[in-house]
Amino acid sequence: TLRHQSKVKHATSSKIAMASLCAPALPMRNQATFRSKVQKSLAVKSAPGAVAMRRCTTTAFSDTQLIISGCNAVALGLGRFVFLPEVRKKTGMQGPGVQNGVSHFEAGDVRAQEAYGVFATGDPAGFTIIDVLAWGSIGHAIGYCALAVSSFNELLA
Repeated sequence: TLRHQSKVKHATSSKIAMASLCAPALPMRNQATFRSKVQKSLAVKSAPGAVAMRRCTTTAFSDTQLIISGCNAVALGLGRFVFLPEVRKKTGMQGPGVQNGVSHFEAGDVRAQEAYGVFATGDPAGFTIIDVLAWGSIGHAIGYCALAVSSFNELLA
């Protein structure tokens, strides 16, 4: 039986080898075949009955960009001219931190003094980069909500 199994294995492996020799070879892609395919496609495109390709036009400002930019501008304007004076007034009324009737800086905490130069801007009201980032993100959130509502209304229509 061992001899029979080895003969079957040998016959099977020789059949596989013969099949691989007889298998058709796949065409290789070379420069000539590529050139001919390009020429064929160009001939089809320039044929008199061929459908002309439709051009896609882009606009400088889409509705989405206008909505996001408009909401951003409104939020930044409200933050700078409406809410900032009120926030600064309430912060000024609080005053510096006090411990046992003495401010933290006067009590010896050197790091308790405000770092004015870090967030200094040229804005007369003191609108800092933190304010710009905060109000800008609020504007983006409002804009995306407006876009979501408008797309939802289009689905219902």
